[in-house]
Formats: sequence, C-alpha cells, structure tokens
Amino acid sequence: AIIAIPAAVIIDHIRINKAMIIAALITAVADICLVWVRPVWLICLFSATAGAMVNLHFVAVSPFFMRNSTPVERTYLYGVNHALDMTAGFFGALIGGYIPHLMVNYGLSILLGYRIAFMTGAAMAIVAVVFYSRIDSPEPIRKGKINFRDYVSARDWKTTFQLCAPNILIGLGAGFTIPFINLYFSSRFGLNTAEIGKIYSVGQLFTVFGFLAGPAIAKKIGLIKTIGFSQIASIPFFIVLAFNYHLAPVALAFWFRGSLMNMAAPLYNNFAMEITEPQHHAGTNSLLALSWNMAWMVSTYLGGRLIEHHGFVPVMLTTIGLYLCSSIALFSFFRKNAAIGKAAKTETRIVI
Repeated sequence: AIIAIPAAVIIDHIRINKAMIIAALITAVADICLVWVRPVWLICLFSATAGAMVNLHFVAVSPFFMRNSTPVERTYLYGVNHALDMTAGFFGALIGGYIPHLMVNYGLSILLGYRIAFMTGAAMAIVAVVFYSRIDSPEPIRKGKINFRDYVSARDWKTTFQLCAPNILIGLGAGFTIPFINLYFSSRFGLNTAEIGKIYSVGQLFTVFGFLAGPAIAKKIGLIKTIGFSQIASIPFFIVLAFNYHLAPVALAFWFRGSLMNMAAPLYNNFAMEITEPQHHAGTNSLLALSWNMAWMVSTYLGGRLIEHHGFVPVMLTTIGLYLCSSIALFSFFRKNAAIGKAAKTETRIVI
C-alpha cells in the first residue's frame, strides 16, 4: 500500500506501458532472487519488492484503460480485466501448487519444485513485457520536473474524499470477515483444507460471473445504482453466514455474496475515473488503493480479536453495518452522477 502514492507520480510522468514494463521486469527479478537467497531479511525485501510492483501495476491499470478506450467499451473492459485476473490467479495458484508435488513424485526435492514454480512465475512476467512493449501508449499526463505541491493544491479534495469514504467503509467491512472465512468453515462445520478449497474454487467461478455480469447491468441502470444495489443485495447472504448452521445454504450464501460484492469493485474503479480529471486519474486510483488497504489492515486486526473473544456473529453484523453505511454514503454523494455508465440509446451494443 505504501507504494501507491509514489506509483501515481511515476505513472503521471512516463508512458503507462513503460510503467507496466518496469513493474513486470522488477517482479521477475524479485521472483528469481527469492529462489536463491537464504537470509530472512533478503526474502522479506524481495517479497516486499514484488508486492510493491503488483501495486504499481494495479494503480496503472485504471488510468491506462481511461486513456486507451472509449465510453462504449470501457465498463466492459474493467469487468473483463478483473475476471481475467481472477481466472489467471486461480490457474497460477493451481499450477504453482502442483509443480512441487510433481517433483516429489519423480523423486526430486520439493525445494526444487518451489524454485521451478517461482521461475515459471518470473518467466510469465517477462512474457508480459513483450505484450506491454507493443502497446501504443499515449504521452504522459505531466512533463518536466516533479512538483509535489501541484499534486496537493490542484486536486479536487472534496470529490476525492467522497470517493475514498465509501471505499474505506467497504475495506473495513471486508477486513472484519473475509480473511477469516476459512477459519469460519473449519470451526463451524469442521471442514478440512481440501473441502474448504473446493468451496473457494466454486466461489471463484461465481466471482468471475459477477465481474462479467456487472458491466451489462451498469449499462441498463448506471454505475452508481449497480454498485450500491449489489452491496445492499449481499447483506441477506451475510445474515445467512452469521446465523445459519447448515452447510448447503451457507455455501450458497458465501458464493452469492462473493459474486455481488466483487461485481462492484471494477465498476467503482471505472466510476472514480469517470468523475476525475485525467491529470488526477493515477493519484485518485492510488488513494483508493491506499484507503482500502489501510482500512482492511486495521479491521483485520480488530476482527481477529473479536472472533477470538466473541465468535463470528459480531464481526459479520459489523460488516453488514459498514456495507450499509457505504451504500448510503455512495447514494448521498453521487446522486447527481447516477447516469454515468448508462448506455445511450444510440450506443453500439457489446455482447460478451
């Protein structure tokens, strides 16, 4: 999260495809170094470096889409990107987990398997560089010497606050429960790791569907209504998670909750970019990432303490309250922007 603000400055002063190339190359180098270093402090350093580059890439994506797309396909672009990211992450984790066990089956060291997995990840990052280098990215928004005073004084801080406030509430709500869902299934239903993994796998399919369905709904009713209603619609499923002790309805509630809440994420990024001046896209996206991650960090700590002493019901009720407050704030702040994202009657229809 700390890299988010410097990342915005970098993105504003160089072509975005170059920022993505830098992020991919440094990620590859960090992954390769992780394979061979032994001291714990070096492992932490290269892990943090790889994480920082992921954050740089995340901050760059939304401004990149805004500069390389039109309103007709933009909403779909955000949703498809998140769906592809989720799908690629799923198969990456599957392959990365399989390689070490494959090495053991052939009588080789499991350490060698982990090294091959990391090297494969580094190779994928290098392959991404080839595609990034072929993108014709527009000129950077800002040129010349970096002036941090301009970043502070020229920003519309009212709009920035209004964008960050609902995001903070969602980050707080998610942090109270999401990191502990595997513990929830284990302690309430006695499930083992493999059984929990199967539930998560199906949940990822629901999430991908949510990413793809969100843009189509937004074209009908607008971005803000889609975001707000998807958050509110997830609340009954949280109530099921809190009070139901039967696995089948709880698993269904977990899947639908994930689909609805994740549906809103790319749409909110899209909306934030639409109401922000182009020169502030990277900065706004970095502040959104920073606010969400900091809120998540705080509530994860508090959620762990609450679960330890009072169980899962209080944290889930807290999450419900925070999600409801976020939706109220969203509609209060952005009523006048309700038409953003809604398809015009003359707009070409995109089928996905």
